[in-house]
Amino acid sequence: MKTAAVVTVTNGKRLLELAKCIASVKAQTYPCQHYVLVDGMNPDRFHNDYDYYDKDLHFCYWPKPIGGKDLEGRRWLAAAPHLINEDVTFFCNDDDWYEENHVQTIMEKIEEGNDWAYSFRKVFDKEGNFLFPDNCEALGEASPVWVADGHHFVDWCMWGMKTDCLKQISSIFSNKGWGIDRTFYNNAKHIFPKFTGTGRHTFCFRLGGNEYSVQKEFFEQGNLEMLKRFNGKLPWIIT
Repeated sequence: MKTAAVVTVTNGKRLLELAKCIASVKAQTYPCQHYVLVDGMNPDRFHNDYDYYDKDLHFCYWPKPIGGKDLEGRRWLAAAPHLINEDVTFFCNDDDWYEENHVQTIMEKIEEGNDWAYSFRKVFDKEGNFLFPDNCEALGEASPVWVADGHHFVDWCMWGMKTDCLKQISSIFSNKGWGIDRTFYNNAKHIFPKFTGTGRHTFCFRLGGNEYSVQKEFFEQGNLEMLKRFNGKLPWIIT
Protein backbone atom coordinates (compact mmCIF):
# COMPACT_ATOMS: atom_id res chain seq x y z
CA MET A 1 0.00 0.00 0.00
CA LYS A 2 1.44 3.33 -1.08
CA THR A 3 1.70 6.17 1.43
CA ALA A 4 0.17 9.61 0.84
CA ALA A 5 1.00 13.13 2.01
CA VAL A 6 -1.10 16.29 1.76
CA VAL A 7 0.74 19.64 1.79
CA THR A 8 -0.99 22.88 2.78
CA VAL A 9 0.66 26.30 2.92
CA THR A 10 -0.78 29.00 5.17
CA ASN A 11 0.19 32.45 6.38
CA GLY A 12 -2.33 32.38 9.24
CA LYS A 13 -4.81 34.80 7.68
CA ARG A 14 -7.47 32.14 7.05
CA LEU A 15 -7.66 30.26 10.34
CA LEU A 16 -11.35 29.30 10.07
CA GLU A 17 -10.88 28.09 6.51
CA LEU A 18 -7.69 26.26 7.50
CA ALA A 19 -9.59 24.41 10.22
CA LYS A 20 -12.02 23.08 7.60
CA CYS A 21 -9.13 22.07 5.36
CA ILE A 22 -7.39 20.18 8.17
CA ALA A 23 -10.61 18.47 9.24
CA SER A 24 -11.27 17.29 5.69
CA VAL A 25 -7.80 15.75 5.37
CA LYS A 26 -8.19 14.05 8.73
CA ALA A 27 -11.51 12.59 7.54
CA GLN A 28 -10.04 10.97 4.41
CA THR A 29 -10.92 7.31 3.90
CA TYR A 30 -7.33 6.71 2.78
CA PRO A 31 -4.71 7.31 5.50
CA CYS A 32 -2.46 10.29 4.82
CA GLN A 33 0.00 12.56 6.54
CA HIS A 34 -0.86 16.27 6.51
CA TYR A 35 1.99 18.78 6.43
CA VAL A 36 0.85 22.33 7.19
CA LEU A 37 3.63 24.70 6.17
CA VAL A 38 3.33 27.96 8.09
CA ASP A 39 4.81 30.89 6.24
CA GLY A 40 6.21 33.75 8.31
CA MET A 41 3.98 33.82 11.38
CA ASN A 42 4.19 33.07 15.08
CA PRO A 43 3.51 29.34 15.67
CA ASP A 44 1.94 30.10 19.07
CA ARG A 45 -1.30 30.94 17.25
CA PHE A 46 -1.87 27.22 16.68
CA HIS A 47 -1.07 25.93 20.15
CA ASN A 48 -4.63 25.88 21.47
CA ASP A 49 -6.36 24.83 18.26
CA TYR A 50 -4.82 21.49 17.32
CA ASP A 51 -3.66 18.30 18.97
CA TYR A 52 0.11 18.33 18.83
CA TYR A 53 0.09 14.60 19.55
CA ASP A 54 -1.83 13.87 16.35
CA LYS A 55 0.56 11.54 14.54
CA ASP A 56 -0.87 12.44 11.12
CA LEU A 57 -0.80 16.26 11.41
CA HIS A 58 2.48 18.14 11.24
CA PHE A 59 3.04 21.91 11.49
CA CYS A 60 6.27 23.15 9.92
CA TYR A 61 7.42 26.73 10.46
CA TRP A 62 9.57 29.24 8.68
CA PRO A 63 10.21 32.51 10.55
CA LYS A 64 10.07 34.84 7.55
CA PRO A 65 7.73 34.81 4.55
CA ILE A 66 9.29 32.99 1.63
CA GLY A 67 6.49 33.84 -0.76
CA GLY A 68 5.81 37.46 -1.48
CA LYS A 69 3.63 39.15 -4.07
CA ASP A 70 2.52 36.88 -6.90
CA LEU A 71 4.04 33.82 -5.24
CA GLU A 72 1.45 33.11 -2.51
CA GLY A 73 3.56 30.50 -0.77
CA ARG A 74 4.33 28.61 -3.97
CA ARG A 75 8.02 28.31 -3.15
CA TRP A 76 6.89 26.07 -0.28
CA LEU A 77 5.10 23.88 -2.82
CA ALA A 78 8.22 23.74 -4.98
CA ALA A 79 10.36 22.61 -2.03
CA ALA A 80 7.95 20.31 -0.19
CA PRO A 81 8.26 17.23 -2.45
CA HIS A 82 11.99 17.14 -1.71
CA LEU A 83 11.37 17.09 2.04
CA ILE A 84 8.72 14.42 2.56
CA ASN A 85 9.03 10.64 2.40
CA GLU A 86 5.54 9.56 1.35
CA ASP A 87 5.05 7.85 -2.02
CA VAL A 88 2.39 10.22 -3.36
CA THR A 89 1.99 13.96 -2.76
CA PHE A 90 -1.20 16.04 -2.79
CA PHE A 91 -1.66 19.79 -2.32
CA CYS A 92 -4.61 21.57 -0.72
CA ASN A 93 -4.93 25.34 -0.31
CA ASP A 94 -5.68 26.54 3.21
CA ASP A 95 -9.12 27.83 2.17
CA ASP A 96 -10.14 24.72 0.20
CA TRP A 97 -10.93 21.17 1.26
CA TYR A 98 -11.54 17.59 0.09
CA GLU A 99 -14.51 15.27 0.01
CA GLU A 100 -13.70 12.30 2.22
CA ASN A 101 -12.91 9.97 -0.71
CA HIS A 102 -10.70 12.41 -2.63
CA VAL A 103 -7.35 10.86 -1.71
CA GLN A 104 -8.65 7.30 -1.97
CA THR A 105 -10.11 7.64 -5.47
CA ILE A 106 -6.89 9.20 -6.76
CA MET A 107 -4.70 6.62 -5.02
CA GLU A 108 -6.74 3.87 -6.66
CA LYS A 109 -5.83 5.25 -10.08
CA ILE A 110 -2.16 5.46 -9.12
CA GLU A 111 -2.25 1.90 -7.77
CA GLU A 112 -3.47 0.87 -11.23
CA GLY A 113 -0.11 2.01 -12.61
CA ASN A 114 -0.51 5.73 -13.29
CA ASP A 115 2.13 8.26 -12.22
CA TRP A 116 -0.55 10.77 -11.27
CA ALA A 117 -4.28 11.27 -11.32
CA TYR A 118 -6.74 14.10 -10.83
CA SER A 119 -10.32 14.69 -9.76
CA PHE A 120 -12.91 17.21 -10.86
CA ARG A 121 -13.97 20.00 -8.49
CA LYS A 122 -17.05 21.48 -6.83
CA VAL A 123 -17.41 25.25 -6.55
CA PHE A 124 -18.36 26.98 -3.28
CA ASP A 125 -18.85 30.65 -2.44
CA LYS A 126 -16.48 32.50 -0.11
CA GLU A 127 -18.60 31.51 2.90
CA GLY A 128 -18.34 27.81 2.02
CA ASN A 129 -21.82 27.31 0.55
CA PHE A 130 -22.06 24.86 -2.35
CA LEU A 131 -22.88 26.48 -5.68
CA PHE A 132 -22.38 23.89 -8.44
CA PRO A 133 -19.87 21.44 -9.88
CA ASP A 134 -17.25 22.83 -12.22
CA ASN A 135 -18.23 21.27 -15.53
CA CYS A 136 -16.75 23.96 -17.74
CA GLU A 137 -13.17 24.80 -16.78
CA ALA A 138 -10.82 22.51 -14.80
CA LEU A 139 -11.71 19.28 -16.58
CA GLY A 140 -8.29 17.89 -17.46
CA GLU A 141 -8.40 15.73 -20.56
CA ALA A 142 -12.17 15.26 -20.33
CA SER A 143 -12.74 18.55 -22.17
CA PRO A 144 -11.04 21.82 -23.07
CA VAL A 145 -12.06 24.82 -20.98
CA TRP A 146 -15.22 26.41 -22.32
CA VAL A 147 -13.56 29.75 -23.17
CA ALA A 148 -10.48 28.40 -24.99
CA ASP A 149 -10.66 25.60 -27.53
CA GLY A 150 -7.83 23.09 -27.08
CA HIS A 151 -6.81 24.42 -23.65
CA HIS A 152 -6.83 21.83 -20.85
CA PHE A 153 -5.87 22.17 -17.19
CA VAL A 154 -6.59 21.18 -13.60
CA ASP A 155 -6.03 23.11 -10.37
CA TRP A 156 -2.91 21.98 -8.46
CA CYS A 157 -5.15 20.90 -5.57
CA MET A 158 -7.05 18.46 -7.78
CA TRP A 159 -4.32 15.89 -8.33
CA GLY A 160 -2.03 13.48 -6.50
CA MET A 161 1.34 12.59 -8.04
CA LYS A 162 4.07 10.12 -7.24
CA THR A 163 6.53 12.10 -5.17
CA ASP A 164 9.52 10.95 -7.20
CA CYS A 165 7.87 12.38 -10.32
CA LEU A 166 6.83 15.60 -8.62
CA LYS A 167 10.38 16.26 -7.46
CA GLN A 168 11.46 16.49 -11.09
CA ILE A 169 9.08 19.31 -12.05
CA SER A 170 8.05 21.02 -8.80
CA SER A 171 10.36 23.99 -9.47
CA ILE A 172 7.63 25.26 -11.82
CA PHE A 173 5.74 26.45 -8.75
CA SER A 174 8.49 28.97 -8.02
CA ASN A 175 7.57 30.98 -11.11
CA LYS A 176 5.75 34.25 -10.56
CA GLY A 177 2.43 35.33 -11.95
CA TRP A 178 -0.91 33.91 -12.98
CA GLY A 179 -1.49 30.51 -14.59
CA ILE A 180 1.18 28.37 -12.92
CA ASP A 181 -1.33 25.54 -12.47
CA ARG A 182 -1.81 25.53 -16.25
CA THR A 183 1.93 25.57 -16.91
CA PHE A 184 2.41 22.75 -14.46
CA TYR A 185 -0.38 20.66 -16.01
CA ASN A 186 0.99 21.03 -19.53
CA ASN A 187 4.47 20.00 -18.41
CA ALA A 188 3.21 17.12 -16.24
CA LYS A 189 1.12 15.53 -18.96
CA HIS A 190 3.99 15.58 -21.45
CA ILE A 191 6.76 14.49 -19.07
CA PHE A 192 4.60 11.92 -17.26
CA PRO A 193 1.97 10.86 -19.80
CA LYS A 194 0.77 7.94 -17.70
CA PHE A 195 -2.09 9.70 -15.91
CA THR A 196 -5.87 9.71 -15.74
CA GLY A 197 -8.86 11.33 -14.08
CA THR A 198 -11.13 9.82 -11.45
CA GLY A 199 -14.27 11.26 -13.03
CA ARG A 200 -15.46 12.40 -9.61
CA HIS A 201 -15.98 15.91 -8.20
CA THR A 202 -14.09 15.45 -4.92
CA PHE A 203 -12.06 18.66 -4.61
CA CYS A 204 -13.93 21.58 -3.00
CA PHE A 205 -12.87 24.94 -4.44
CA ARG A 206 -13.73 28.17 -2.62
CA LEU A 207 -14.20 31.32 -4.69
CA GLY A 208 -12.50 34.58 -3.75
CA GLY A 209 -9.16 33.13 -2.70
CA ASN A 210 -7.02 35.74 -4.45
CA GLU A 211 -7.15 38.62 -6.88
CA TYR A 212 -7.09 36.28 -9.86
CA SER A 213 -10.16 34.28 -8.78
CA VAL A 214 -12.96 34.03 -11.29
CA GLN A 215 -16.48 34.97 -10.25
CA LYS A 216 -19.54 32.77 -9.78
CA GLU A 217 -21.04 34.04 -13.03
CA PHE A 218 -18.12 32.60 -15.00
CA PHE A 219 -19.03 29.06 -13.95
CA GLU A 220 -22.77 29.63 -14.31
CA GLN A 221 -22.34 30.76 -17.89
CA GLY A 222 -19.75 28.08 -18.63
CA ASN A 223 -21.81 25.21 -17.26
CA LEU A 224 -24.79 26.29 -19.35
CA GLU A 225 -22.62 26.56 -22.45
CA MET A 226 -21.21 23.07 -21.90
CA LEU A 227 -24.71 21.60 -21.59
CA LYS A 228 -25.60 23.20 -24.92
CA ARG A 229 -22.47 21.82 -26.59
CA PHE A 230 -23.20 18.29 -25.42
CA ASN A 231 -26.99 18.40 -25.91
CA GLY A 232 -27.69 18.26 -22.21
CA LYS A 233 -25.60 15.15 -21.44
CA LEU A 234 -22.03 15.71 -20.27
CA PRO A 235 -19.97 12.65 -21.24
CA TRP A 236 -17.63 12.83 -18.22
CA ILE A 237 -20.41 12.63 -15.61
CA ILE A 238 -20.44 9.31 -13.71
CA THR A 239 -24.01 8.13 -13.06
